[in-house]
Amino acid sequence: MSSCVFRIQFSDGHVEERALGDGRYQIGREAGHIVLRDPKASAVHGELVIQGGAVTYTDLGSTNGSLDAHGRRLTGTTRLSPGQSVQLGHSALTYLRAPASELPRIAPTQPMEAVSAAPAVGGAAHSPVVPPPVVPPAVVPPPVVSPPVGAQGEPPPVTPPPTPARVSGTRPASQPPGTSSAYSHPDREVRHSYPLAITSAGIGESLSLLLKTLPFLLVRLGILGALTVATILFWLVFYWGMLFFSGISSVLGVIWGVGLAVVAGSLWRFVVRYLLYLLKAAHIAVLTELITTGSIANGSKGMFEYGKQVVTERFGQVNAMFALDLLIGGIVSAFNRTLNWVASLLPIPGLDSVVGVVNQLVRASTTYVDETIFSYNLARGDENVFRSSRDGLIYYAQNAKEVLKTGLWVVVLDRVCTVAIWVVMLAPGFLVSWALPGSTGGWLMLIAAVLFAGSVRSAFLHPLFLIMVMVKFHSVARNQPINLEWDQRLASASNKFRELEKQAAAWVSPGRGPQPGAAHAA
Repeated sequence: MSSCVFRIQFSDGHVEERALGDGRYQIGREAGHIVLRDPKASAVHGELVIQGGAVTYTDLGSTNGSLDAHGRRLTGTTRLSPGQSVQLGHSALTYLRAPASELPRIAPTQPMEAVSAAPAVGGAAHSPVVPPPVVPPAVVPPPVVSPPVGAQGEPPPVTPPPTPARVSGTRPASQPPGTSSAYSHPDREVRHSYPLAITSAGIGESLSLLLKTLPFLLVRLGILGALTVATILFWLVFYWGMLFFSGISSVLGVIWGVGLAVVAGSLWRFVVRYLLYLLKAAHIAVLTELITTGSIANGSKGMFEYGKQVVTERFGQVNAMFALDLLIGGIVSAFNRTLNWVASLLPIPGLDSVVGVVNQLVRASTTYVDETIFSYNLARGDENVFRSSRDGLIYYAQNAKEVLKTGLWVVVLDRVCTVAIWVVMLAPGFLVSWALPGSTGGWLMLIAAVLFAGSVRSAFLHPLFLIMVMVKFHSVARNQPINLEWDQRLASASNKFRELEKQAAAWVSPGRGPQPGAAHAA
């Protein structure tokens, strides 16, 4: 009799593969045939039934429910196909299907935790099972036996294998700098195994994450507000300086205008923009930690301390991602131009014929993909950011429809919320202009209101929309095998993607020489 193979991803990031024969298997938090030890799972969460190669899953009335790979709640009995996953709390169960000879079969009455499966390498065939060394009888612990379904009492707790503490960038503490984390698998079909603490990809989850990182938004608002004041002062100085120097000499007026514009432009480009990017990188690091673990450094650090630590420890990667922003944006734009189904996503009948509107919506909805790829790099913990960026782009391509659905809602919300902000911010200026017609005070208030409205929009709306796209991306890519057909499609659509692949293949880890996976990335 053949057996089916399943991958179990626990809430602490630990991943196991197990073979199951025909029978019924209950899944629960602390008891059952598959014990998750997941605080978000119910005591008796669900049941897996295997019969002659047919696999079904039934949620047994769990509190948080069972979800499919797209975050939809499963109701009733669901037939599972190879490659299909079920999310249970912070854990996941994926049906892989493998011959019985590859892994030891576990009888349905035997506790799952008492059996070890052979590890999988790169999604290929499993190594033969090596029997454990002989241990003197005096030190052999008694076997743990789960009670039959419906029996009173629970089995004694089984201590799970220790997992290394998490530090910044999802790299386990035992992982030395210069190497990829235990969550990065560049040679496997599923390229990552980082855990996820999010239970859905809806607007509610995104708003919750936004509120948890409110201090970052307030700091960003303060910086943008200060820049707005500086912008107003700049134009006042520019205007009065032009009047003054032009009165002396027209040449001096031109020198003043050009010189001040060059200095201000350089300051913005090389200082302000870069500092804002570092703040955004720290914010994305904190958001990624909350998305993957539900807390910041296991509750041992504040969000600013953790964000600063990630940016400092991974300063080279942050700088590389700063340079990769334009590259990734160009790849996404080139890929989106190849899509012929985008218009079908629009909820307004007849709008699909307006090509300009469709293209505008697509461009706006993919604004946050480059930051999302950065979040994927942090969650996966691959030191080769070119390789993980390449894989992240492939995951985006094969899930483009789901991501773009969220992106289009982002565009709609952006328009509605922006109008509301402008109305609130511009109202005082209009009132002054109406009460004092012909005065310059009202116009100055209107100009200041427009600038401050832009700051509020950038400080609060942009992070919300980024979180929405990030949450959707991480949800749909969860436990998903990579489809390398999209590698060829992206390479055909964009020269920049081929350039990214070359950089991934040529990447050298600091002090370690070329990486074994680099050639594979090409």
